[in-house]
Amino acid sequence: MMGSTFRFIHCADLHLGSRFKGLDSVNPEMAARLRQSVFDSFGRIVDKALNERVDALVISGDLYDDRNELPSTRAWLCRQLSRLSIPVFICRGNHDVQTTWDESIPYPDNVHEFPMEPEKVDINDDVEIIGVSYRERNETRNLATQMQGTDGKFTIACLHCDIDSVSEGHPYAQCTLSDLRGRGVDYWALGHIHKRTVVSEQPYIVYPGNIQGRSFKAPGAKGAYLVTVTSGRVTGLDFFSTQGYIWKDISIDITDRDFNDIISELRTMLSRTTISRITFTGSGKLNAMLRKAGDDVRKTIEESTGSTVSTIRVRTSPEIDLEARAEGKDMAAAIIRAGRDMESMSREEIIDIICHNKVAARYRPEFESMSDKKLKGIVADAMRDVLTRMEAGR
Repeated sequence: MMGSTFRFIHCADLHLGSRFKGLDSVNPEMAARLRQSVFDSFGRIVDKALNERVDALVISGDLYDDRNELPSTRAWLCRQLSRLSIPVFICRGNHDVQTTWDESIPYPDNVHEFPMEPEKVDINDDVEIIGVSYRERNETRNLATQMQGTDGKFTIACLHCDIDSVSEGHPYAQCTLSDLRGRGVDYWALGHIHKRTVVSEQPYIVYPGNIQGRSFKAPGAKGAYLVTVTSGRVTGLDFFSTQGYIWKDISIDITDRDFNDIISELRTMLSRTTISRITFTGSGKLNAMLRKAGDDVRKTIEESTGSTVSTIRVRTSPEIDLEARAEGKDMAAAIIRAGRDMESMSREEIIDIICHNKVAARYRPEFESMSDKKLKGIVADAMRDVLTRMEAGR
């Protein structure tokens, strides 16, 4: 393999036909655009394969989204794959373990779908790929331990699995990191984890993530990896984004700011391709407006930025002069003094008071792992929250 170069694209978790249930009733137009964006994203991956003239495309499971595999979805995917003259390798995962239209709408001839037992395919004299598909949705086999590369060849493994150390809570075909090492595999092309992760570089163990975020649990750019192999080793691992929309969770502090300041900041963060959830924090003059006219504020942000704002969350308080209020003789003054007394306590005393509550006591190890600053911040936030509730009732 001296001096030879082989390039392939690795993607996974297409979830074609995804339903965006949270938006279907609230914003059906946006939900329809998001459904289409999943198809558009994969179309861009095919475009990339054509433009870069790669040698293969590897798709590591969950091409469809369970019961949403319509004939039109399957036919669309076949048309996209037919655009390519290179081999396409597919394994099935938990969401596409059974598909309805296999016989009615077969894949084009350049597509190889791995069976339910590991199978090895030579791509050329120097490169091979080994892959396996799920037997059932709740796949309990450790499929990684059934795969072994060939000495003297660059081996790609196509697998949909859950590595226990990076698990997102759905342990299908679960394995450990050590299960993936020492098997003669140079590049583990994995699927299932939606967060893009390069788990290891010796050997390469890669989750490309899904190709279009479907909720705020999947923020940031989504797409695939272009992998370059030179003389039997990975010399390039280049992520390229293809998503149509990016989900963003944003926190904005209103302290000492007016609404024009907020809009100016949001214009730098949002665009027509973002879907945001905005949490307002801090204290200031914007508190009343956010609480009384939140829906109109959301619409104004959308109009000013051209973006989609899914929701706004108000965690603000009115401007409170703590120094002046602490001098009084009312309940607010007593709360401020009690809060300041508690802030001056040792970390052990603060934790004991917090954990006097039976629910909080369950999380004592977490509190004990916090810094002094964070513990005192909890006290200050609690004091301010009580004052805010009192102010709201005035």
